[in-house]
Amino acid sequence: MDRRSSNESFPGGSPLGGLGGLSFSGGVGGGPSSPFQSPFLQVDPSVMQPPLISNEFIFPEGATKSSRGRFELAFGQIGFSVGMGAGIGGAMGTFKGLREVSKISEALSVKRTHLLNYITRNGAPMGNTFGVIALIYSAIGVGLSFIQDENDEINTAVAATTTGTLYGALSQSKAMEGLQGPALTRLRLKRAGFGFAGGLIASATLIYAMNQDKYGSK
Repeated sequence: MDRRSSNESFPGGSPLGGLGGLSFSGGVGGGPSSPFQSPFLQVDPSVMQPPLISNEFIFPEGATKSSRGRFELAFGQIGFSVGMGAGIGGAMGTFKGLREVSKISEALSVKRTHLLNYITRNGAPMGNTFGVIALIYSAIGVGLSFIQDENDEINTAVAATTTGTLYGALSQSKAMEGLQGPALTRLRLKRAGFGFAGGLIASATLIYAMNQDKYGSK
């Protein structure tokens, strides 16, 4: 039996059993005239067109807003704040460590150990501080979003100013050591005022940065 007769014995004239006669005129998966029909290839190509894909994320059906809420954003904000604080503290520790290490005459391994100690002693507390501030801000923002979610800028301003006020009034500092009574109260109120001002400036900057098309120059 020659090669021609062996091919004619199969459907479509090919030993692949009809795959040689595939026709893609009807779209992906073959046309009506194709003997090969796969349920996994019956896809309408129009659903993959970019103009029809309007959102980058998948949101639950019936969602009021086509964006991630404060609860979803809180995890990223807290993690970013911890990393940023650790980076800033590590940079400050590196600067202090290099300055102090240059004054001692020890072996290279000892100097390296001293430098690493400075980096960790400054990076970890700064990362914790930034993380606590972000946690308080996110918790207040999530709570406010359950009260009203129409104007998120108000929630941002209230959460930032409240966070600054609480952190400034309740955090400890070396200046508070030995203070009691009215003197301690005055210092805490002063720090709370600075925290409120800092939160207000930070929230105004964030709102402007996130809404430049609305508040920017036209």
